Order: sequence, then structure tokens, then C-alpha cells
Amino acid sequence: MKSAMTPQNDILPRRPMLQDIVKRAKSIDSSGFSAVRELLQKVGVIGRIFHGESPLEHQVTEITATRLGHNLIDVGWKDASTMSMDSMLDSVRMSSQAVDLLLTAFSSGDTFGEGRILTNQFAGASHVPLVSLHDDVYAWQDALTTLLGLEGRLGSVSGKQVVVTWGFGKSFVNPAPAHSLLVAALAFGANVRLVTPPEFSFLNRVRRVAQDTSMCSNVLFDEVHEFEGSFRDADVVFALNWLRLDDFNHPERNQDYAMKYKNWFIDEGVIPKECIFSSVPPVESGLLVSRGVLERDRSITSLWLKHRVTTLAATIAHMFASSSHSMI
Repeated sequence: MKSAMTPQNDILPRRPMLQDIVKRAKSIDSSGFSAVRELLQKVGVIGRIFHGESPLEHQVTEITATRLGHNLIDVGWKDASTMSMDSMLDSVRMSSQAVDLLLTAFSSGDTFGEGRILTNQFAGASHVPLVSLHDDVYAWQDALTTLLGLEGRLGSVSGKQVVVTWGFGKSFVNPAPAHSLLVAALAFGANVRLVTPPEFSFLNRVRRVAQDTSMCSNVLFDEVHEFEGSFRDADVVFALNWLRLDDFNHPERNQDYAMKYKNWFIDEGVIPKECIFSSVPPVESGLLVSRGVLERDRSITSLWLKHRVTTLAATIAHMFASSSHSMI
């Protein structure tokens, strides 16, 4: 995936980078963290700069740092909402001079897409490797976490039918994990179907990236707005209750629109028996998905935290092994 494909000057990780990270994550999953610790001996201090971070990001980074034997220090801001962009970039430059690696997560609560713009600039301002855990448009760590779980069960997602779908819920989350999985699954050779109500679709810029990626990977990408019958051929279903981007600044309106789609509910009668189910925790059981689907052997959601830690460790290892400056 080349950044030249994308509108808005998005900088996206290339397919070989994504594939190498998953390969390293598989190795960690089977053999442990010792080889990664050996590679990262020169990394002593990891800095963390968060604003508008997703749930569990603190746990993920703290467990990963402990697994790798590194110190993790908050070097970010308590007043990011009042800071100018220049001040934020100056802070990144200063903080990066004092640590060996920076982890960022930045999602703006004011304007959708602002976090993405800043994330792109953070990478250029940092003097040390930088990993973006997510911004308000993309969350590659979440996507790779899901792919790690899927490839562990399927051997490979290449040639499989992956369905990314909106599901009913009352607690709305940023669509970035679903955006990134859509593109990453196509890059890994899966056929991907996006199943959404018209009101809860993706950004046009993300759909264009998906279309370009499907052409480059010679796989199928389609989008439908009907729930019933859209999962019959699914090998994988990833469901998430994401917010309505038209009302990003008015989340109270999302529930009114969502109530029209209470029947968008994943249970045993909706997806095939052998289909793998995945989501991002915390999951609204009984609203988004039934307990039966969530707890069956083909669900990988319970492995999310373990795989998320493994994926972050693999990402850091990739960056230092390949001398990549940023993973965004």
C-alpha cells in the first residue's frame, strides 16, 4: 500500500511492513519475548504521549514495556486541548530527545481527522522511532492484532471471506479499528465485505484506499447496506459499534439513528457455525453480539489483550530491526 494511492496525503504502512510485523508476532506468540528482548537491548526508556486514547491503551503499553524489560514514562500533555499544533510538535521534539522510543495515541474530540493530521506530523518531529497506536482515522495496531488472531486460527486469511460490520450498541467507539482492518485484510489477500447501515458507513477516503488496495492485491471488496443474508459465506466476522461520523461532535444523536438498527445483532443464527468472530473490547454482550457467539471456540475476542501486547512488541522489534523511523 503506497501513500500515493491515498487522498488527504495519508501516510500508510506498506504491505511488507504489515506482513513482517504479523510474522514477528507469530514468532513471539509461539516462542516468547526473549528474542525480542535481545534485539531491543539498547532500548531503555519508552515515552508515552496520549490524548483521547482508546480504552485499555494504558494496560497494553504497560504490559508490553514490562514484557520487554523497559521503563515506560508519560511525557505527554495534560492540556492538549488548549495547545497549538506548533506547541505539540515542539513537545514531541523535546521529549524524543530524552527517550529511546515514543508511543502515541491521539484522537481529537473537536474535529474528526485532526488527530490523523497531527499523527503524521509527530512522526516527522520525533528524533527516535515512533509508534502510533491509533488516531481518529486509523488504528493499525488493532488491525494487526485481529489479523494475528485470525492467522493463528486459519493459517492465512488469504482467499478467505472477511466481513467487517457495524452492530447495534449504546456505547459508541471510534471507527478507526474497523477502517484499518478493512484495508489490512485486503492487503493480506482476503476478500472483504463492508456491511453497514447507510448512516454508519466509512469515510470516503477510507473506502477509496480499500478499493485501491483490493485492485493491487487482486481481491474483492464490496459494500452492502443489508444485514440479512450478508454473512452466509463469511469465514470471519468483525463487528464494531462505531459512531456516526456526521454527528462526531454530537454523540447524543448517534443513539437515535442506531435505534433504527437494533436488529443488527450477531448471534448463532446470523453467522456460519465455523465462522470466526472478532471485536474490540469492551464488547456490549446482548446488544452487539450474543454470549453464545462471544464465548464459543471460534471467537478470538478473549485473546485481544494478549495479541495486542504481542503485536506492539513485534512492531517495536520491526522498527529497530529495519531502522524504520515510524509506524503510523
